[in-house]
Amino acid sequence: MRKTTTSRVIAMTAVAALSVAALASCSSDEPEAAPSETTSEIVIEDTMPTDDEVVIDETVTTGAVAAACAAYFELDLLNSAYAGGAVKDGDMTEKQVKNEMKSLIAELNDQAQLAVDDGTGTARMAKNAKRMDKIVNGLKKKQDLKDLTKAKQKNFATASLRIQRACDGAGIPLPAENVTARTAAGIS
Repeated sequence: MRKTTTSRVIAMTAVAALSVAALASCSSDEPEAAPSETTSEIVIEDTMPTDDEVVIDETVTTGAVAAACAAYFELDLLNSAYAGGAVKDGDMTEKQVKNEMKSLIAELNDQAQLAVDDGTGTARMAKNAKRMDKIVNGLKKKQDLKDLTKAKQKNFATASLRIQRACDGAGIPLPAENVTARTAAGIS
């Protein structure tokens, strides 16, 4: 799993845990306990998901399928940013987008195959990750993503949708931030 994804999951988990603790302390009818000379620490490490776990609606989904879906979700966000004009707006260059996409697709491929191997993912997920990889890596060195033919763009979108469905089937739905990014980019 990419470091940014792990950091995001850890941060979201920490915020959720602290929010629950704050809510619980506010809604208690009991008087506050007098402070003692010893202080207790909140140990967040014990509740943090590991690299092969993803937190979804307060449940932890494990296995390589969780890592594959996390890679897919990052790829989907990048695709939405690209479709929304990140290059035109000067946020990224075509080369940056292409390199990042290749990296995320490689990670998706690795994790999808591991998911098939550990039984948490489907062969269809791995097949479509390979299809996406073949499409993007089929570009020549000086070609950009915008140089993909309409047919290849359609094949890429179809493979992407199939991976999303595989994640849905594994109980890992598309995150709200992806839905928002798609809407902002005009992707349905």
